[in-house]
Amino acid sequence: MTGAALLATTIAALGSVAGGVRVVPHSLGAAAASAAGKPPNFLFVLVDDQSMNSFHRRYMPQTYRWIVNRGTKFTDALAAPPLCCPDRAGIMTGQYPHNHHVWSNHPGYAELNDRANTLPTWLKRAGYRTGFFGKFLNHYQAVRGLEPAPGFDRWFELLNQRLTYYDYKISDDGERVLYGHDRADYSTDVLTDEAATFMRDSAAEGQPFFAWLAYTAPHTNGLTSGPCAGNNPVPPDHATFRRFADERLPRPPSFDEPNIADKPPGIRDLRRLDRDTIARISLRWRCTLAAMSGVDGALGGLKAELHDADLLRSTIVIYLSDNGVFFGEHRIPNGKGIAYEPSLRVPFAVFVPRAFRDARLDPRSDEVVSNQDIAPTLLRYVNRYGGSASPCNPPTNCRRLDGRSLTPLLNGGGRWRRGDRGVLVELDSRRTADSAAASKRRRVDPECNCAYEAIRTHRYMYSELATHGRELYDLERDPDELRNRVHSRRYADARRRLAKRLSRLERCSGQRGRESHTDAPFCD
Repeated sequence: MTGAALLATTIAALGSVAGGVRVVPHSLGAAAASAAGKPPNFLFVLVDDQSMNSFHRRYMPQTYRWIVNRGTKFTDALAAPPLCCPDRAGIMTGQYPHNHHVWSNHPGYAELNDRANTLPTWLKRAGYRTGFFGKFLNHYQAVRGLEPAPGFDRWFELLNQRLTYYDYKISDDGERVLYGHDRADYSTDVLTDEAATFMRDSAAEGQPFFAWLAYTAPHTNGLTSGPCAGNNPVPPDHATFRRFADERLPRPPSFDEPNIADKPPGIRDLRRLDRDTIARISLRWRCTLAAMSGVDGALGGLKAELHDADLLRSTIVIYLSDNGVFFGEHRIPNGKGIAYEPSLRVPFAVFVPRAFRDARLDPRSDEVVSNQDIAPTLLRYVNRYGGSASPCNPPTNCRRLDGRSLTPLLNGGGRWRRGDRGVLVELDSRRTADSAAASKRRRVDPECNCAYEAIRTHRYMYSELATHGRELYDLERDPDELRNRVHSRRYADARRRLAKRLSRLERCSGQRGRESHTDAPFCD
């Protein structure tokens, strides 16, 4: 062991304080003892715009066999907020938008504060080899061009987010590479192959790895020909599409909602869906299933490769979508960003090998979790199993993590110690973080003209819109959000409690139990 590695292991064993975050390893059980001094590898699979309705064993059997059936499926996972760039910034930092400063897709990455102090740099400092493969934060190239993002040893990034299945460009460690329209160029397979090579090479060099595999599926792309012509996801080929060509569009009670008089402006003005619109939504649904079938097949092949390389027993696998999308719910034909369940709740599952847990994984957890929980979870696993990691770069510059570690839910199916969790969902697609004056200059985001703050608990969704509208839904009695209860006397107490909690969350920083050097409330 090198002197640096020995020092890191010694610090981890004694416990350390870094940037107000005290890291004290759990007592090691039998499984932990077998893995002591050898922290896990991480494979983080992020899909783009997958809703809950397509995350089903019928459509993704290989993904279920590998990650869901053998791991823990989180049934109440949230994208906070449900829009690509601010959600991914939350993954990178473990923070809410008011702390990492990315409020929307535009200008995107340019607004991220302290860009060299993020999850990949924390893991790299802890001795990990880090790789990124796929779609990164929006408009990254406007800031850094073809260069790899800070903290990544291997960089394989899609450059044009409008062409991401065929005929796309890649920054391959800073070199621009063009892929064509042959079947072998299908991006889902190319990204998977590159990630597999990276993981095998890292293992051969004796380094733990963090591989972020960020598929573009099932995000829409503009096409002029083929069965998915139009603004739809792109399947690998015609044969894959034909397998789903007769699949019926799901129609939950909120589909083409008959009465939207209780909804805020913008939703209340939507017309009923006509036949042509429903036909377009149905086609997008079928193309979505076909594109996700491509992801499912790629993950099945990746599992086989990791098995052959003897890496399955040492790799924690996380599957997550950055947000959901609408398929006609509440008369919304497409898009995302709005804090309703179809765009807010996302597929989320985690597989933890036996060596990194002391008990059997529960097959499901109904605790409220969010994208902010990824970073603290990974850091906790590193520190629990022989490594030394902190949310700091350099050691004197640390982020305060708003998310919670998921390890209590994954190590034997525990529950949160602190009651009914409320997750902050905040988005302002017209805001910049440059200054107080700049925040007044509203720049409309064409993908989601949304501005609101909301709190989501297991039972309630309460939101306050920039247009002065408010919404309150009792998800226990009304999971499809058909009745806005914000003016109901019956829910007056709940509304006041939620409004008070939301006001606190809007200013929060970090979690209780971590040292605080700020007057901001905790994000409990």
